[in-house]
Amino acid sequence: MPYQILRDINIFQSSVWQTNAVVITNEAANIIIDPCYFPVEIQIIADFVNRRKSFNKLIIFTHSDFDHVIGYQYFKGAKLLAQEEMKFCDASLQLAQLKEIDQTYYIKRRFPFVYPELDITFETTQHIHLKDDELILFHAPGHTADSCIIISKEKRIMFAGDYLSDLEFPFVYFNIQAYQRSLELARKLVADYEIEYIVPGHGEVAAGQTEILTRIENDKAYLSEMVEKAEDLFIQGLQEHEIMEVLKGLKYRDEPITGSMLRMHSENIKMVLKELKSF
Repeated sequence: MPYQILRDINIFQSSVWQTNAVVITNEAANIIIDPCYFPVEIQIIADFVNRRKSFNKLIIFTHSDFDHVIGYQYFKGAKLLAQEEMKFCDASLQLAQLKEIDQTYYIKRRFPFVYPELDITFETTQHIHLKDDELILFHAPGHTADSCIIISKEKRIMFAGDYLSDLEFPFVYFNIQAYQRSLELARKLVADYEIEYIVPGHGEVAAGQTEILTRIENDKAYLSEMVEKAEDLFIQGLQEHEIMEVLKGLKYRDEPITGSMLRMHSENIKMVLKELKSF
């Protein structure tokens, strides 16, 4: 069952990766954000939506990663909306990752998954007018090229996609500098819209300015330290493999990065080095 942070804002958290799907129930439309992940979990979300009469159903994808788009086929007649770069994502890579996970955990899907074709796209911003509220979508690349942040203007909530999780440091699949700019955008939006809650794609809701700003600053500090140290080591003439070894020792929130997260951290370092070499 979902839990509510405010009236009409329903969060369904998957048992895998603590992935959050959101249903906004409104007289104007039912809005579904990133329906996921296991078939039984998606069916619960679909049943919840279908019990509430609405002439309009809209699914918003915060970005193109397979774990955030997997559930759309359960919502017949829903329009699909995302940032326009999603049209150019590597769908074959996402399908391959989904297939690997499903095979590993013996997951049987009700529908053979077909990567979604979008009905509505936007470039920089998109406004969705609801009864007594307005959703505003902002392009926020960095994690992926098509990542976006969603604001509920009246309820003062930010739906952050794969940004600002309490479980993860930044996973950068697209571009380090763009990710840093998107964190600055998030901070500006928090101030401009007096945001009180952030719902990340994975993990627990951030409530209150202190927790929200702490998450933003932690992520900024991690990326800034990695970039600055990489630049210094690069100028000193160290080889890439030497820089990799030094930067693997960076901490996040004053804790060493270990286990499976070390692989993701290493991928971030490779991204930094790639961007440095491009200058």
